[in-house]
Amino acid sequence: MKIANVIISEQSLPNFKNGSWTQRLEYFLKSSKNNINYVVCSEPKNNDIKSSSKFYYSKNRNSRIVNKFFPNKRYSDFILKIEKILKEYNQIIICVVDNVKLLNAISNFIDDKLLKNRVTLLFYNCGYSYFLGQKEHEEFCKNIDEVVFLTKSAYLYNKKIYKEFTPEISVINNPINKDVFYPVKKDIYEDEVLEKYNLKGKTVFLWLSHDRKKKGLSLVLNAWKSWANKGDNNVLLIVGAKRELVIDNVIFVGQIESSLVDKYYKCAHVYLFPTLWKEGFGLSLSQAICSGCFSIAANNGGVEDFFKNKDGILIDEPNIVENWVNAMKIAAQNVENSWQNENSGNQILNFNEWAEKFSQVFNKWQMRLKE
Repeated sequence: MKIANVIISEQSLPNFKNGSWTQRLEYFLKSSKNNINYVVCSEPKNNDIKSSSKFYYSKNRNSRIVNKFFPNKRYSDFILKIEKILKEYNQIIICVVDNVKLLNAISNFIDDKLLKNRVTLLFYNCGYSYFLGQKEHEEFCKNIDEVVFLTKSAYLYNKKIYKEFTPEISVINNPINKDVFYPVKKDIYEDEVLEKYNLKGKTVFLWLSHDRKKKGLSLVLNAWKSWANKGDNNVLLIVGAKRELVIDNVIFVGQIESSLVDKYYKCAHVYLFPTLWKEGFGLSLSQAICSGCFSIAANNGGVEDFFKNKDGILIDEPNIVENWVNAMKIAAQNVENSWQNENSGNQILNFNEWAEKFSQVFNKWQMRLKE
């Protein structure tokens, strides 16, 4: 029996936008763990991935007119590639990456062509939940054999909110590049960032994200202003946002290159993660933990799955400013007392560990089909 493993993504691979799942899939496809026969995706603007997998590039007909009057046309080129692969194989295992509409188009194709006995359908959920209505969810799940979640809490949440949750599931946490994000001795660490912002000898609090309301920057700034008697030794570094505000001991850095992010984590003593939405995983938080920061995090979404007591403070009621004020006071005291996490990020996967777990999902279904 000939069986093919297939990854299907509307995003191009490689993809040069900031996106954690495209980066880890690119790593996987170039690694020795790669067991994917075909990748069907949009065509990349620049270089191809050097991979053992064969790539089929598809045209994404994503126009308002086409989608309105010919809704089945948007992913028709992706469907053609699947049909081409099916001509060469008895069975195919398809993993659709983080795209409900694309999954639904493939699921409808499976029904129309009566192919469920030849197609195993997997879905890689790279968020927390899609918050679909009950009927939408049933339609979404009708042909899915397995959903891969980032966290156990995401699975439990989705199981709870829907009347039916029928697919098999597995959980694979996001990985971190631990060759880049690793702990340093903060008191002796040297970097141009410290010099540029006059941070030497100070306790550095760091917020790093895009300036969107759900990222909680306003909450952090209000907490900082409410923290009385904090002194000039405590400094708040805001990276990724540039507001026209003047606040004592707050430095707005603005946007930086993604290649420089690790330097800011290494300079920081305390990382603030005030997420106010159902976070899929919390990539920046996991990077900060791996970089040895005392972390203060909102308990939202999948955060609790990897945040340990040794990492800092997890806030169950993150919308209350006073909780952040108290947590920052405790963090400053810990830094003053030479706090150090000897096992920073041990619970977080590196890329190779993640690639092994991801490949095992396909191996499992291959074995079942061969039995």
